[in-house]
Amino acid sequence: MELEALIEKFRNQKDDSTPSYEEPSTNMFDAPIPGQSLTDEPGNYPWEHPPQRATVEEALDEIYESLMKEKNMKRMFTLLRMGIPVEALVKVITFSGFIEGKYTVDVAKLLEPIVAMIITGEATLAEIPAKINLNDAEDTDFFKEMADRSMI
Repeated sequence: MELEALIEKFRNQKDDSTPSYEEPSTNMFDAPIPGQSLTDEPGNYPWEHPPQRATVEEALDEIYESLMKEKNMKRMFTLLRMGIPVEALVKVITFSGFIEGKYTVDVAKLLEPIVAMIITGEATLAEIPAKINLNDAEDTDFFKEMADRSMI
């Protein structure tokens, strides 16, 4: 009896709100088909071409010149003051160079410790406390060694 009364109540109830459908912002099916990259025309991306800089030295010169520009130095110091770790900056710098086709991925990986030393040294000269990585709250010994460039 109670169930029938409840059913009757819902049957007679009028819904004033009209249901609306909103398209989701992301579509999980809007992705490449597995293996699609194997059928694409080769040479569509910068990293599929020969690199612009073939050696670590050439790539390092370009990165150093870029970092020493006043605009980039200000940006780097701002990010370090915000708590962005040196490791994150280094990975962004080296990976973006690879993505742009400036050098190969192995040169990018070889550049990482050198670029970290440059950034750490500049931060020390500017007296900006910098985190080395996300797990590092205060690794002052490593920071000082990197700044002195006396790591063995």
